[in-house]
Amino acid sequence: MMQFTAIVDFIRSVFAPLTNLMLQYVPVTWVGALPVITLVVFSILALIVGMRTNPYIFGIGGVVLAGIEVVLLDSDLYGISFGGLFVRDGFSDFFIYIILVASFLVVLASNTFIHDKGPFYFLLLTSIAGAILVVMATDLVGLFLAWELMSTPTYALAAMGPNRAAVDGAIKYFVMGLLASMLMLFGIALVYGVTGTINLAEVAQVVSSHWTSPTPSIPEVATLMLAIIFFVVSFGFKIGVFPGWMWVADTYGSADGNVAAYLAGGTKKAGVGALTKILFAGFIVARLEWMPLLVVVAIFTMFIGNILALREENIMRMLAYSSIAMMGYLFIGLAAGTELGVTAAAFHAFIHALTKTTAFIIVWGLSLRLARSITYDDLKGLSQRAPFVSGLFAVQLLALIGMPGTAGFLSKVFLFASAVEVGMWWLALIGLINTVISLGYYLRVLKVCYMVEPDSAEPIKISRLSVVAAALGVFAILVLFVIPGLVLDYATIAARALLG
Repeated sequence: MMQFTAIVDFIRSVFAPLTNLMLQYVPVTWVGALPVITLVVFSILALIVGMRTNPYIFGIGGVVLAGIEVVLLDSDLYGISFGGLFVRDGFSDFFIYIILVASFLVVLASNTFIHDKGPFYFLLLTSIAGAILVVMATDLVGLFLAWELMSTPTYALAAMGPNRAAVDGAIKYFVMGLLASMLMLFGIALVYGVTGTINLAEVAQVVSSHWTSPTPSIPEVATLMLAIIFFVVSFGFKIGVFPGWMWVADTYGSADGNVAAYLAGGTKKAGVGALTKILFAGFIVARLEWMPLLVVVAIFTMFIGNILALREENIMRMLAYSSIAMMGYLFIGLAAGTELGVTAAAFHAFIHALTKTTAFIIVWGLSLRLARSITYDDLKGLSQRAPFVSGLFAVQLLALIGMPGTAGFLSKVFLFASAVEVGMWWLALIGLINTVISLGYYLRVLKVCYMVEPDSAEPIKISRLSVVAAALGVFAILVLFVIPGLVLDYATIAARALLG
């Protein structure tokens, strides 16, 4: 039995009376998008309340209520919203859970945000609403609009950092985002020009007719291939993989740590979900043609992220480069193009969201406590000055390495296995080589934390809510190694829903 599905079914049965009561007051065509509407409403409330007091409770309340609504409202019954432009199904639901889990951890620790909290929660909750719509979109124009709803607030959030460097990082992020949006629109225009539709299901039918035709139209096939390239490149800029990785370290390293955590754990995963849906729902018949492109992206992204992370002294920037490399591993699963590959990529996305979100939260907490950017020297003897925090950070890094005992080990095993399954053992070997390269900077952190004496014996205490958020993420990482089926089974359901 699918463990996650069983748990969700039990919760729905317990709260069925509450669900039925809610459905009496909400239009049926809005039910699937109710979590999005909830987040938008709470974002407006947070902005209004933030004029007088801290709207922290509205940030937490919006994300939690949206999560409850996703659990209680069965997507098979209430998945279609706004005329079918946005649809909840097994695949989109999986990525919605990723977005909401990462967002909850970020909002839980967000009491450390140092500027106006009203605008912060307004922008953050609005972006989360957009991220959910991104993975629900079944229409290319709807996807573009949802993407802009998600990403536009993050440009402002990135600029709301502790110093001038945050504005510089946000400008780079904005410029790259603008370029990516133009490429995405160009890709959409090419698809519409050839197929006469922007609905992914209808696009898939037209593409299939071209690919299976005994006398295909070469110009039309070439145009569709160019559209695929534009989609991969545009989303590459959006999620920070080759060739669009240049902004990531500057933006993550200068932004408020809560914003960096959300970008790494939330918006990146929404982008992965959207690109996966485009390739597998719209262009699956052209899999042999776009597989080499994803292989190139995976290889370059892994090497770029890991090699640049080796040279970095600033821990926030190191984690940013590490995040780039982690997306490279994920693309191994997408390049495999199979059910196992999609399952492995989805599972890796969930684990990466947990580890990277909580790792940024920990480092940002240390940065605020020490009132400076954290380098390796600042981590000397952390195990003595903050034993529990150091332990949490160590588990997060071990999970990113892929060490046994953490769910990060399983996620990499499944990714490499998906490549081997289709005969790309050499791609799995390249992934393994990059894992070895990553030891150079991950183990260096562990060394200075546990094997180097501190310069000061003064204890380091960070925000309790930041510690709680990080502890929840670490607990999940450890539990999912023992009981991976809680997420892995649902990732399999997601893959099957996408592949039909």
